[in-house]
Amino acid sequence: MEALIQAIDRNILKVVYREGKKEHKSGAQILPETEADRTQACQICAGQAEGELVFQTEEGIFARQTEVELIPKEVFRYTFSGNAPVIVTKKTIDGERAFVENADTVKVADAYEGRIAFRLSQDEAIYGLGQQENGVYNYRNVKEYLYQNNMKIPMPVILSSRQYAILFDAGCMFTYEEKAGKMTFTFDAVDDLTYYVIKGDCMDELVKGIRTLTGKAVMLPKWAFGYVQSKERYKTQEEILTTAEEFQKRDIPVSCLVLDWHSWEEGKWGNKIFDKSRFPDAKAMVEELHKKGIAFMISVWPNMNQGTENNEEMAKAGKLLMNLSTYDAFDEEARDLYWEQCERELFAAGTDAWWCDSTEPFTPDWNGAVKRPDETRYQMAKDSTNQYLDARESNLFALKHAQGIYEHQRAVCSQKRVANLTRSGSLGSQRYGTILWSGDIAATWDVLKNQIAEGLSISMSGIPYWTLDAGAFFTGTLECWRKFINDPQAKGPQPWFWHGLFEKGVEDLGYRELYVRWLQFSTYLPMMRSHGTDTPREPWQFGEAGSVYYDTIVKYIRKRYAMLPYTYSLAWKVYRDDYTMLRSLMFDFAQDEAVKELKEEFMYGPSYLVCPVTDPMEYGPESTPIATSGKVEIYLPKGADWYAEETEQYFEGGQKLLVEAGVDTMPVFIRAGSVIPKASQATGSMDELHVYAGADGSFELYEDGGEDYEYESGVYSLITFRWEDSRRKLCVKAEKTEFGYPEKFEVFLHEKGTVQKQEVVWDGTGTEILL
Repeated sequence: MEALIQAIDRNILKVVYREGKKEHKSGAQILPETEADRTQACQICAGQAEGELVFQTEEGIFARQTEVELIPKEVFRYTFSGNAPVIVTKKTIDGERAFVENADTVKVADAYEGRIAFRLSQDEAIYGLGQQENGVYNYRNVKEYLYQNNMKIPMPVILSSRQYAILFDAGCMFTYEEKAGKMTFTFDAVDDLTYYVIKGDCMDELVKGIRTLTGKAVMLPKWAFGYVQSKERYKTQEEILTTAEEFQKRDIPVSCLVLDWHSWEEGKWGNKIFDKSRFPDAKAMVEELHKKGIAFMISVWPNMNQGTENNEEMAKAGKLLMNLSTYDAFDEEARDLYWEQCERELFAAGTDAWWCDSTEPFTPDWNGAVKRPDETRYQMAKDSTNQYLDARESNLFALKHAQGIYEHQRAVCSQKRVANLTRSGSLGSQRYGTILWSGDIAATWDVLKNQIAEGLSISMSGIPYWTLDAGAFFTGTLECWRKFINDPQAKGPQPWFWHGLFEKGVEDLGYRELYVRWLQFSTYLPMMRSHGTDTPREPWQFGEAGSVYYDTIVKYIRKRYAMLPYTYSLAWKVYRDDYTMLRSLMFDFAQDEAVKELKEEFMYGPSYLVCPVTDPMEYGPESTPIATSGKVEIYLPKGADWYAEETEQYFEGGQKLLVEAGVDTMPVFIRAGSVIPKASQATGSMDELHVYAGADGSFELYEDGGEDYEYESGVYSLITFRWEDSRRKLCVKAEKTEFGYPEKFEVFLHEKGTVQKQEVVWDGTGTEILL
């Protein structure tokens, strides 16, 4: 086959392999308008050399495609052939699910299995592929099976340490394998093989290329960058309001309370109608939360049990998949109807955000005592999902689901930004106001460690907003499972994924320590969120004021709000500049060979080097005391100098340190030259500016209404702070002031162990301040 090559942008090249003359049609992940922008000459050249398709710039060859193959295959889906459908609803750990037992299959398309290979350099590292389960960071010498599943969010994109990316326009399941320098992708079902080559000088440019193809990330509401309290689950309206009052009484800031599954009546799984016996006046409940400055998020599912009002309405319209439970998110009219069901009661009650759970609606391996081999799980996923969905789009259900929520809410309400916490997604999810989370993980120290790498991988894949269940979803094992299924005599064993270490939950000091470490880590994620089953999650469940666990939890929640001006300004950069908040060290320190494999640390924006603690220091399970040094080894990247946030000590980069890390402290270092706006109050309004001497630096402080979409029309404030280190001068300039400017603030100059404070009164005009 001959490659059809087309320049898309100055640093993006498109390659298409097809049989016959059928034109390539962009998939749902790719913006259709992308291919109309050819205003600049492309810097990438492609051509044949020794049987390979090579890609090069003026600096030389950077990528080589060696093999390509399209193997004809037929695509089938379930159908009913006149017989009455036999549907069985089963209670699973992942919610109530419907299964069809007597469907036939019908051919829906002719397609291809696509296989393509590339040759890698010996020292090349490969990143991306979305989020998986096992904490892989560099995908050399790895085989990965990529399909939507609880804890798996596949993305058909890789990024190389040689500063290029390859993005495939494929919505199907696929495998990735790298062995002996050969990187092979095998796509289950495609109409053709289409991919994009992106070249840049840094990871930021590669991510910008990804979003050029798949869409810009929209702004989330400002409250989404505070603290989100969730658990499995708040059962009544009274319990939610009592929880809000407790936060207020203890003076602990909280931005959102979350209602997990079962807002519906008993037996009506997925019905988007409140159970009035437990939520007699949901609108009044939400109004009361809003008076306290707390947003409300509710869990909604794509499946609805037969016999429910929502299911019957969908069935009458012919908009259900063949399990007669899950709505067809690929059908525009089905998306219309799904939103109507959300709007009638849930959105009308004042709901601020959606928790779109189970958006990989078919998870056949989410059962059994033993985790099956990866290849078996992949085959099960294909055998199940591809019967209900077109195999060519089997990884795209969550994307279409998010599209429906976003487009409809924006159509009816421009004053409330869409916020959609969703368990699955794909390339392009960022344009629909989504925050992806890592699924139902278990409370072990290894899982905590792996989650760092998974967050970095999905961020490198172009997804800016990602979070997790701080403290993990599953706390314990057999006893917790028995409690969940309400059968204390169940023989077990529990399902393979229910493998936390702490049966007693918050009563176990070992879990309290793990939870605190998880929450410290989540303080520096795009969304800080506590959630899980088996045990309560509110701060006061871990002790009272004066106890180390309670005090540390509160300390880090308050730290999150102190950083809110910084974090929200980063969110603006995500929108305007295609920025990445959760940053692998390869973004900022790619020239330092030591960071190529370093997956335990990351940058939060341009200033914070975050070093999560991923080993116990005080207690194991069952509150068993352990003896440790109380120290951890960290690495300070070369190319910058650093301040220890807690102690103000100053260090040169390019060295390892052994640092104190008691349970009340997670090692965090501030890059010299940083300019960081902070808030002393939970409102998030800047009243402090922290400058770290040792290098020049700058920061843009952003502010807007926090809720609406007027920022798209230029209605916001933007203040530039620029630090000139050699002159000890801070320059302040108002670029835009539609939302005012900080009229009075304190400047803190951090300088190699000392901190000086100076009060500033500002009139909004260009100002130079000598420190």
